Amino acid sequence: MTPREAMDQALKDAVHSYLRPRGWTGSMPHFRQRSENQICLLTFQFYSSSGSFVAEVAECGPDGYTASWGQHWPPSKVTAQCINAPHPRLGSSQFPVGDHWFTFGHRNYEADADIVHSPEHYGQVAAEVMRLIHEQAEPWWQEQLSDRSV
Repeated sequence: MTPREAMDQALKDAVHSYLRPRGWTGSMPHFRQRSENQICLLTFQFYSSSGSFVAEVAECGPDGYTASWGQHWPPSKVTAQCINAPHPRLGSSQFPVGDHWFTFGHRNYEADADIVHSPEHYGQVAAEVMRLIHEQAEPWWQEQLSDRSV
């Protein structure tokens, strides 16, 4: 197992235990939670040299998303990457603006890049993402829904 595979597994486990019971669907790296009025979106994007990732959030109306050029993504296919707007990154101290990368290991060009840490290490990173979904993303999604309803 590689560090990236270990991190993927920890995120999948966290999604299974925290997000699935709350109605989230999808598979790595794209997840969605549909309601009558909104689709909440979460996407994990890994750094090309491994070692870190971002967790981006977005949202759209319940019918999916249609881009300005006419392409439509239905509710079951829309991802955060489809939305033509800034994607807030969980963990930013200035959320919903700013940048934040979750670090789980070394980049593949650094020494010790192949060291796989304990499952608890990756689990702690995944737990931090789930905590930030609750603390940052959920209020943001609610605010977006309120803004659309006005």
